[in-house]
Amino acid sequence: MKSKFALLAFSAMALSLSACGSDKSGAPVSGEPLAKVAAPDGKSWTEVISKTEQGGYKMGNPDAKLQLVEYGAITCPGCAQFHVQSKTELEEMVATGVVAFEFRPFLVHGIQDVPGFLLAKCNGPEAFFGISDQMYNRQAEWLGKMQTLSEADRAKAGTLQPNDLIKFLAEKMDLVNFVKPLGVSEDAANQCLSDQKTFEALVKESETAQKDQKVSGTPAFFLNGADLQVGNWAGVKAALKNAGAS
Repeated sequence: MKSKFALLAFSAMALSLSACGSDKSGAPVSGEPLAKVAAPDGKSWTEVISKTEQGGYKMGNPDAKLQLVEYGAITCPGCAQFHVQSKTELEEMVATGVVAFEFRPFLVHGIQDVPGFLLAKCNGPEAFFGISDQMYNRQAEWLGKMQTLSEADRAKAGTLQPNDLIKFLAEKMDLVNFVKPLGVSEDAANQCLSDQKTFEALVKESETAQKDQKVSGTPAFFLNGADLQVGNWAGVKAALKNAGAS
């Protein structure tokens, strides 16, 4: 498959971890405080998960007044920091029914991001946030293994076709064993790592985000379609509160 996301040189991927993350700041939208919306009987809005047409995963009231979208990469340290710092407060906002949060995968480090995303998607929409949260919480543990690859491993990786490289990277990061305690069986994990259709969708969705939303780095945040121009939880939180979230 001819795609700059899929065919990035292995050496460039391994050295690109510092390319993500941003401390940009911008003027948040403003609005009056918004009234809470009751969740469906017996549920919290944080338990309402759906897959979107853009390939993302949305948590919360589909009709929430404030629609927050993050473009993130599973191997992005800045994204991991955002998720660790935001989880409690953001879920409290989602639980009000005023804010919906959608995460859209973006391959900022090319094929290096693909194995983790394929496995996070493996058990369907309702399991996505649970698996990806654990990947972010323990990112240094599994991603750190990339820094100890031998020269022979690096040379081999440079000869592999994308589908074989995905499996090779997953093995080197020990991701199958990582997700097994999270409810993804070994057989299911291996099938997901071989899922050509989902791989191609990830590439296409990243290319579309780059073209249509001008996404060039991660994490990138949009509120009701407007680029927040912030790259951390403090900035996103301020924008949501100024827009009426509580």
